[in-house]
Amino acid sequence: RMIEGKRVVLVDDSIVRGTTSQKIVQMVREAGAKEVHMRVASPPTRASCFYGVDTPERHKLLAARMDVQEMTKFIVADSLAFVSID
Repeated sequence: RMIEGKRVVLVDDSIVRGTTSQKIVQMVREAGAKEVHMRVASPPTRASCFYGVDTPERHKLLAARMDVQEMTKFIVADSLAFVSID
């Protein structure tokens, strides 16, 4: 009830493969949200890093193969934005 008919902004620390974001956006829509917008508190993950976060091969990284508009469609959000590197 708290979400039904509302515009929701989801904030996450990162999007790696996009599968978790896709599921969360879907759950919020199924709860009745009118709009779902995603904001990510880090720049897009475009390359693997083995010194911290264990990221998969480059071809599995969403941002390595899609631009922001394509990623928005993939996770089925109304909008998607990342923090800038600056």
